[in-house]
Amino acid sequence: MRTKTLRLLASVLGAALFLGASAGPSAGGQVVEAKKLAPKTYEAISLMGEKLVSPASDKASLDRYAEARQKLAKDPSEENFIWLGRRAAYAGRYREAIKAFSDGLAKFPQSYRLLRHRGHRYLTIRQFVRAVDDLEKAAELAKGKPLEVEPDAVPSKSGQPLSNTHYNIYYHLGLAYFLAGEYPFAEKAFRDCLTWAKNDDSVIAATDWLYLTLRRMKLDKEARDALAAVRPRANVVENTGYYQRILMYRGAIAPELMLSPWEEDSADEKKPNALIRAYGLGNWDLWGGDVFMALGVFEAILKEKTWTYFASIAAEADVANLTLTNPAHRTVEDTLTTWTVMGNMSDLTLLYSLFSVNPAPSYFSSEKKGLIRGLEPLVEHHKGFGFTAGGKAQDSRLWLEEIRVQPLGTAAFVTARWLFDKNVGEEGPVQQGPVTFVLVQAPDGYRILHAHFAND
Repeated sequence: MRTKTLRLLASVLGAALFLGASAGPSAGGQVVEAKKLAPKTYEAISLMGEKLVSPASDKASLDRYAEARQKLAKDPSEENFIWLGRRAAYAGRYREAIKAFSDGLAKFPQSYRLLRHRGHRYLTIRQFVRAVDDLEKAAELAKGKPLEVEPDAVPSKSGQPLSNTHYNIYYHLGLAYFLAGEYPFAEKAFRDCLTWAKNDDSVIAATDWLYLTLRRMKLDKEARDALAAVRPRANVVENTGYYQRILMYRGAIAPELMLSPWEEDSADEKKPNALIRAYGLGNWDLWGGDVFMALGVFEAILKEKTWTYFASIAAEADVANLTLTNPAHRTVEDTLTTWTVMGNMSDLTLLYSLFSVNPAPSYFSSEKKGLIRGLEPLVEHHKGFGFTAGGKAQDSRLWLEEIRVQPLGTAAFVTARWLFDKNVGEEGPVQQGPVTFVLVQAPDGYRILHAHFAND
């Protein structure tokens, strides 16, 4: 039945769902010296080490972006900085959007509106720590301010904006905490968000994420109670995907039907709502204890390459977290992907499952002279770089390129380049250098026996 469900998911989201780029490190790329690096060609790096690139912008979006630049040049107001950033983001230029908001904050440092928008775009590029910082500060600065409707960049079906600045601050703050795995803080943010929800659409979206948060905390009764905020016959304008998830939580829709076509979805809503429903279904499987099925759904969402959607960002965070608790070593590529997640989540626990135990591993670091021998010295070395048991959210990104695998019987020899971007959201140097791995087969798959990192 569950295999059939995955097949149905593929048919609903499109044939390309399972044919997208690999979740592992990408191959290719040109070897260049660090001092001569070209401008970054990516908007973000995923937790699995995949470069995330925006598709080509349509002319209308670029025209609106150019117009926003002209308006700002004539009048460098808070409002015009906001719209330059928003128009840059709608054109797929998220790092440019963040720069626009940052430039605005240099002139208007107390602007909770600029912080709200920059926090949103930090979420888009997987900078969860910075997003929390911005949105917490925005919430503090906005306290005591009256409700202000936030204009839509794309008008809703009703023609009227459906959200307000306070609501959006707490909504994105809740998402930032949820994606970082800080569920108690996410709960508080979503409950604060609901106090600013002034229509059914707003109530539905905040309630849905609150429900997911409480289920992650295993507060099932509280999660069911939270659903009472949504009226039985809600007047839904935009958030039909979230509403359909809530109907599933209530038992009004069978989980399998979440993958069926919905007449309520307009042409431009079909893909985002299908992904929203799919993410809800993946969580449903997770709550039921079927980790394999949940992981399959989350990975299917990622391969759609709609990486800017919240459903895709959440699925990515879940794949990374499930990798931490269920590391895969079946192939060399699996082990390298797990190693990448370990670095991007600073998870110390994974060292014990990634590296060989007998024989003991050896390791040359690019940051420290001398050979490290044995698992415990290797653990201590990683502790010095902030690794902790269970991992934590961080904004720097590590990944591999130019991967070459040479099978050697029950072992494998790998050459690659490692890259480390400490500040994905801004231009600047990317640390990099060559690396070699020697992997050996163990009962659970390939483990790292030796690693040798150098730098440029």
